Amino acid sequence: MKIRCASIILFFLILLQPTAPAQSVEYRIEHCLSGCPVGSDSDSHLVLRPIYALSYNIKNKVADWVAYKVSAATIGIASNLSRLPEADNFISETLEVSDFEGADEQGLVLARFVPLVNFAGTPYWSDANFLTNIVARSSNLNQGAWYGLEWAIRNLANRETEVFIITGPIYRNDGGELKLVSAKQHKVPDAFFKIVMIDRNRGAAFILEQDSPVHVHHCDLAAEIAEIESLTGLEFFPNSSGAIIQPLDAELGCR
Repeated sequence: MKIRCASIILFFLILLQPTAPAQSVEYRIEHCLSGCPVGSDSDSHLVLRPIYALSYNIKNKVADWVAYKVSAATIGIASNLSRLPEADNFISETLEVSDFEGADEQGLVLARFVPLVNFAGTPYWSDANFLTNIVARSSNLNQGAWYGLEWAIRNLANRETEVFIITGPIYRNDGGELKLVSAKQHKVPDAFFKIVMIDRNRGAAFILEQDSPVHVHHCDLAAEIAEIESLTGLEFFPNSSGAIIQPLDAELGCR
């Protein structure tokens, strides 16, 4: 996996282990709780920025996963901020805005994995506009369960010190996959996963289907991490058991 980062010092805590035969170095990415997901395509690019880390799949033209940490201090008012997508200076093999033309005819919109508003309180909010953070999402999902879950996460962040998020696409081989009109090789996800954690033992997971009606509540789309790992081939929280001992149902508006 190729690594692209804006500034190493912002993202890595380097731990030296002098007991090893040859001094080894362990890197920890602050956006990922208990380690970033493993299992991405070997051709994927690991992109590290001040507000998120992601593994970008240049074949699918979609990130395999995106990890970020949101808190009350990072959230801000985004109404006056630019939402224009920007070419990624690290990766050129992405979809462009023109590739999304006509997407609305399939009920799709140009959307983000990392919401801009979650980091509108930081100097790095514009990083949410990079095309590597962009994906085609159904309008109903975007305005429905996805929107509701994002609100619940921000409410939780305002009550807790920080909330860790991992999100990404799910693809199914049932022959009914969505497509953009773009001639570029790409995939449109059939669904999305989102894992929300406060610490290593408290969290919740969701599978948000692209064909979810707008009225579906995010709480109705709860899932197990093991199910998401099976669907994506990813291993989450590789530095821990990954088991959620205490669910966050009530904290995310699910009772």
